[in-house]
Amino acid sequence: GAPAPPFLLSLFLLTAASSFIYLLLAVWMSVHASIASHSFGTKLLTRFVRLPIPSMQQIRNLSYKLKDFENNGIGDILRLPFQQGQAEVAEQQRSEERAHR
Repeated sequence: GAPAPPFLLSLFLLTAASSFIYLLLAVWMSVHASIASHSFGTKLLTRFVRLPIPSMQQIRNLSYKLKDFENNGIGDILRLPFQQGQAEVAEQQRSEERAHR
């Protein structure tokens, strides 16, 4: 067959080159966006959302001393962990249900 006219060949090469440049630009911008979002996330976590670090005085005030434990009654010393709080919560829920009836 007859060869394609030169202007059609040049249009084809122009569109192929444009699409390749568009592909490179899209990859470049996506990599840039990924790096920028990661660096902003790191900045956000380290500068704005950082948890406060307690001072030594605050830590000392929170520590549980042995004398405080010895001042508790025998019922508090020998109780099952987490059971007393659950019983109080259940009793409170029952009393609220009775009040709503």
